[in-house]
Amino acid sequence: MGKSSQEKIEYAQQLLSADIPYREIQEYLKLRFGSGMSNTTLQKLQDEHDEITRLKEELKRCKYQLDLYKRLYNELLEKLQGKL
Repeated sequence: MGKSSQEKIEYAQQLLSADIPYREIQEYLKLRFGSGMSNTTLQKLQDEHDEITRLKEELKRCKYQLDLYKRLYNELLEKLQGKL
């Protein structure tokens, strides 16, 4: 990413998480830090945020499926042990 300070990047990430448009983010950055941030950097930050959100959703779905498979496995095991 660009030459932005870590504090500026974290602030921009918070604003992006709040679904604030780029133009307003630039204004907030200028007010707080005296300068904005390149739109390319903001886009990269947004892409990272989107990827993290997507991965969290996928992890949640995988955990649900794993719990389902475990439950089905245990039910099948109980049925098979009951027949033996």
